[in-house]
Amino acid sequence: MTIYLPRVKAFVAGLLFIPFMAMALPADRQQPIKINSDAADIDNKKGVSVYRGDVVMTQGTTRITGDIITIYTKGREVTKVIAQGNKGRAYYEELQPGEQGTVQAWGYTIRYDVNSDQVELIKNAQLSQKGDTFKGEKINYNLAQQTVNAKGIPSQGESGRVQMVIQPKQQQSPDTKP
Repeated sequence: MTIYLPRVKAFVAGLLFIPFMAMALPADRQQPIKINSDAADIDNKKGVSVYRGDVVMTQGTTRITGDIITIYTKGREVTKVIAQGNKGRAYYEELQPGEQGTVQAWGYTIRYDVNSDQVELIKNAQLSQKGDTFKGEKINYNLAQQTVNAKGIPSQGESGRVQMVIQPKQQQSPDTKP
């Protein structure tokens, strides 16, 4: 099932899917990347680093966790990050600018391809921000084009369908009007 409706697009662009890495707090990208893991295999020649065992990667307010995190680099620039969960889902969170809050994402595989501005959440995928949630078996989000494709597993019945929860707009009280 592919979702591409004007309401979903507005929801995605306006409420939930703020571009993850592109819209992070400006200071985040200037921070060092810190990684804690049980083991690390680094091949500088190929530009591939694999971290295993309760991996926690942070950069400023960005936090990625998983059983395995693989980082691809070219010329000391990160080009792709893949977080995998075996015991549970991998996790991604990042504080967004202004009052947008924190974006949280889960999936057994989380892929962020910097070169194509594509974020992919695979298997039991979920995104959440300020109470709004989006769930599906697979969620693809193109940061540059601000498009989303979500797929469920219809053969699993109601639980396999794409699900969204959009919180109502909060009413301003008369005392808070300008």
